[in-house]
Amino acid sequence: KTLLWMIINAKSVVPVEDMNKVQVLLNMLDGCINDENIEKPEKLETVFVYCAVWALGSTLCVADDGTDYRKMFSEWWRGEFKDVKFPSRDTVFDYWLDPEVNTFDSWTKSPFF
Repeated sequence: KTLLWMIINAKSVVPVEDMNKVQVLLNMLDGCINDENIEKPEKLETVFVYCAVWALGSTLCVADDGTDYRKMFSEWWRGEFKDVKFPSRDTVFDYWLDPEVNTFDSWTKSPFF
């Protein structure tokens, strides 16, 4: 569903094959899944959503005509996938997944920022 929406509605800064997006998703999941977040399905789903957003949407851009494909993707994602909620301000790309509490927080609060 997401890959089809992206083909129809979005443009990337560089061309990326769908298979590469899936591979990035799997690599991100491999790096983010740990013993703690597999204890409950809700925790695992939050990790999956974070990885999916970044694996599928990280190459989206603002077009020369001003179209913000990241913002479009963010609005579409929030409308389509409602079980895992991002904070309502900004876009889904403005948040990182804090592994200590398994919630989304602003990148400015990340110890890596």
